[in-house]
Amino acid sequence: MTGFRSSRNTIPVWLTVLFSLFGPLFFSMNGDLFAEEKQSAIAFQDVTDAAQITFQHRSPVTVQRHLHLMMGSGVGWIDFDRDGFPDLYCAQGEEWSNVERKQSQPVDIALSNRLYWNRRNSQFQDVTVASGLTVLNYSMGIAVGDYNHDGFDDLYVSAFGRNLLYCNQGDGTFSEVSSFAHVDDPGYGASCTWADLNGDGLLDLYVVNYLEIDRDHYPICSRRVDAARVYFICHPRYVPGQYDVVYLNLGNGSFLDVSQKAGLHNEPARQGLGVFAADYDQDGDMDLYVANDSVANQLWINNGQGVFTDQALVSGLAFNRTGDREAGMGLAGADYNGDSELDLLVTNYFGETNTLYRNEGALFFLDVTDETGLAAPSRARLGFGTSFLDVNNDGWEDLFVTNGHVHDRLSQLGKAEPYEQEPQLFLNLAGTRFDDVSEQSGEFFKTKQVGRGCAVADFNQDGLADLAVSHLNERLILLENRSAPIHKSIALQLVGTVSNRSAIGAVLEVTGGSRKMTRLRKGSSSYLSADEAWVTCGLGDSNAPVAVKVRWPGGKTENWTGLQPGGRYTLIEGTSVLPEQPPTQP
Repeated sequence: MTGFRSSRNTIPVWLTVLFSLFGPLFFSMNGDLFAEEKQSAIAFQDVTDAAQITFQHRSPVTVQRHLHLMMGSGVGWIDFDRDGFPDLYCAQGEEWSNVERKQSQPVDIALSNRLYWNRRNSQFQDVTVASGLTVLNYSMGIAVGDYNHDGFDDLYVSAFGRNLLYCNQGDGTFSEVSSFAHVDDPGYGASCTWADLNGDGLLDLYVVNYLEIDRDHYPICSRRVDAARVYFICHPRYVPGQYDVVYLNLGNGSFLDVSQKAGLHNEPARQGLGVFAADYDQDGDMDLYVANDSVANQLWINNGQGVFTDQALVSGLAFNRTGDREAGMGLAGADYNGDSELDLLVTNYFGETNTLYRNEGALFFLDVTDETGLAAPSRARLGFGTSFLDVNNDGWEDLFVTNGHVHDRLSQLGKAEPYEQEPQLFLNLAGTRFDDVSEQSGEFFKTKQVGRGCAVADFNQDGLADLAVSHLNERLILLENRSAPIHKSIALQLVGTVSNRSAIGAVLEVTGGSRKMTRLRKGSSSYLSADEAWVTCGLGDSNAPVAVKVRWPGGKTENWTGLQPGGRYTLIEGTSVLPEQPPTQP
């Protein structure tokens, strides 16, 4: 395969002799180090059946290989009943038809999106019908946030077709208010996120749109091979992009489409798939980074009043380090190297790298994929969902990627690119490099699948980050983190009062002992997915009381001190008082 760089080096003779003389002594002296590594072995267990989650994604492939059928759906965590345990929402696909389904048609629950209630005993119960969340469309992205400030998280679902907003009634049920709220965009919705874009304390909505597709004139691509016609999904460069949408929250239950006023139409429409909201220039307002498929990515910088300009090119985020555009799918953001700056990971196409952009400050990013060891392992994969999570609580955020191709007929076209692919887990080596530990992390990582979305949550409150992973035409998998870390974590829930109640966009500085770690209260991320609202932060070697500094959306800061390792705390804007909550981890 082209694009690989040789890493072969010649070992000097003197180094070989030195190692032969003193190598055994080195290993003997460092026995405790290796014992610690063994204790903190990474292990994820597939507990889908034990958790009683039965969701099966359905996206029947057509002979003509309609493009959207291969893109899959996301997964999201939402504590809809406010019991402190995250519940699981699974987006469903749909059989192809050039006619949109009527709402009056009978509901087959197996074909619907599904909501699973977390019963707090590592088991879940399907409450889809009781909650009013039966949805029959090709659902794509999931965004979770309290848009009406009533204390209960609401749910937005983008789709190939009409998008849907579900208002949480606070009694275990949801009401579909898409038309009333004026957020039922009929395009080809991909990832979406809540964020306060104009600084008024209300959550606005950003929806990434993918392609401009007419159901009655659907783009079909094929090639004649050995006297037979072989259909395959069209490359996005042959299908026009579609403008993203910005909905401004008016505070009365409805929204206003301000996409043009916000500046999104000042550039040609692009083929967007992923979005990650954050204050990239640290000026107190929320900006947006959008991963686009096979065209330049966009970094929408906010002027503080909800008007954006794309600064991806000058910031180093439009292309990779060689100036090539890539097929951006999923997005993850974290301070992976501990310098208090937000870095970004974009998953890309087979033969490309998943690209890691290190934040150098002053709104400039550098592609460090090669230096961090992520280039070679990702070139032989097609990445979709991706998440930063600290799997062993050492204080360094590790990286998960779920993989799977979009073409299932490449062998007929003479290409040796697998359709089903193994997922990957990379251990963060103190912010310097990532080590591929997939094969040692559980049977799930040895199984080839067609991965799409993924989302992080500590669903059983044991202090370890778990994963939910969606697949195309396959079962959703719930992975319980059963690593044996020697470190504790702390779990933090933020509640905004002046800021948006969900505190989306808040930055946390967690200090334990001599270590300071930066974490972000995220909106949506990965690919079409949403992590839980609680922020879990590993504390490394420190067992000292923890100090937390919160920079709320808008720039206001508050400090909490004396929090105990292993505890779960709710931090309310404007209080700065330590809640009376004991540690929950052993």
